[in-house]
Amino acid sequence: MWNKAKKLLKHCLDMLLAFILLVACVSYVGINTILLTEVINDLRLDTYVGLETGFSIVLLILLLGWGPVWLIRTLRNYR
Repeated sequence: MWNKAKKLLKHCLDMLLAFILLVACVSYVGINTILLTEVINDLRLDTYVGLETGFSIVLLILLLGWGPVWLIRTLRNYR
């Protein structure tokens, strides 16, 4: 019985940690989106940039910059 309780508690803790990590990632992207939107608008480009455009730019930077670096490091560790 104690083993089942320990498994349930471990599963709950894992789910809580996954949820916290997900919230942290969403918060990171959201904060960067708002900051990037403010910076672009402060540069006074020809049009006003909304949060959707800022979100798209942040995701593009993350996918083009961070993704390949992570992939290269992961592949290098398997060699």
